[in-house]
Amino acid sequence: MDEVWAKLPRYLRYLAEWSDDSVTDKYYPVRGRESREELIARLTDPVLTLEEVARLLGVCPATVRRYTNRGWLRHFRTEGNQRRFRLSDIVAFLEAQMNRIPQGNRRTHNASGRRRRS
Repeated sequence: MDEVWAKLPRYLRYLAEWSDDSVTDKYYPVRGRESREELIARLTDPVLTLEEVARLLGVCPATVRRYTNRGWLRHFRTEGNQRRFRLSDIVAFLEAQMNRIPQGNRRTHNASGRRRRS
């Protein structure tokens, strides 16, 4: 979670640190609701579908499945056995791929690290 916080804009970190749940607990006494930290984490590190990840990476859904099957891209499964992804895991995957590509060639490669077709 610290990695996610480090990449957030300053105002979001401020929002998270600004107050605690003690005030809102008085007005929203429902037990089982998410804490302030959980709410901010959910909003800043959303869960994405396989199709959304494919669109973000610029690849087809089968390629995203292949990345998960090979262990390159973290994911979790829903009760219906559907793949879901955290935005922070997509960012980590992209950073790992970018580290594999020489600095001058980054615009000519896709998210998988392969050379784009012309």
